[in-house]
Amino acid sequence: MSFAYQVIRRPRRKTASISVQPDCSVQILVPSFLSDLKIEELVQRKSGWIKNKISQFEEIRRNSGAKQYVSGECFTYLGRNYRLKVIPGVQEEYCAKLLHGRLHVYVPAGTDPEAHDQLVIRQLSAWYRQQAAVRLREKTQRYAARLLVAPVSVGIKEYRARWGSCHSDGRIYYNWRIIAAPHSVIDYVVVHELCHLVCPDHSPRFWNLLSTILPDYAERKVWLKVNGGGLGV
Repeated sequence: MSFAYQVIRRPRRKTASISVQPDCSVQILVPSFLSDLKIEELVQRKSGWIKNKISQFEEIRRNSGAKQYVSGECFTYLGRNYRLKVIPGVQEEYCAKLLHGRLHVYVPAGTDPEAHDQLVIRQLSAWYRQQAAVRLREKTQRYAARLLVAPVSVGIKEYRARWGSCHSDGRIYYNWRIIAAPHSVIDYVVVHELCHLVCPDHSPRFWNLLSTILPDYAERKVWLKVNGGGLGV
């Protein structure tokens, strides 16, 4: 795999860094004094990492179309793809399970297509919600300690057009679909809502506080804007 990249020189920058955007574009941020040869050496040294990030973004874009809910189809959890395995049969309780790297769901043999899809969606949604409740509370607790804040409660909700909300009384809610995103993006949503416990608005003070915890928050924010529509089931 070959890739093009854009070099951005900044006078105040002291170190070089590489950024792969959700649209698979590659940016090399470097100090003004860094030579072209050193930049090329950096790109060669990091080429494996760059290609891996590009592949991840391409896979996410491929899997963001309409779902068929059949065995072999990919669903994303914590930024990784897991293939669906639909198992025919009758169960006492229909609940998705992650086993041996696959998402298992159970559907009675002979179920008509519409009922089949709804049963798979119901199982997957319930599983994602369960995982979101646990993971997001853990992350909230960890970052709250760093920000020296204490939310009153943390919950999971179904939102149409937002990834989280922070209420004036200290309650925080997250859209359960965010659990499909990579850890770095989930962390951005968590820290974003926690910062609202200090700054209720999106003033410069808010973004400055957020940047003290996640200096690269802008990249994570862009990822969510580009790929957020494909998260969930």
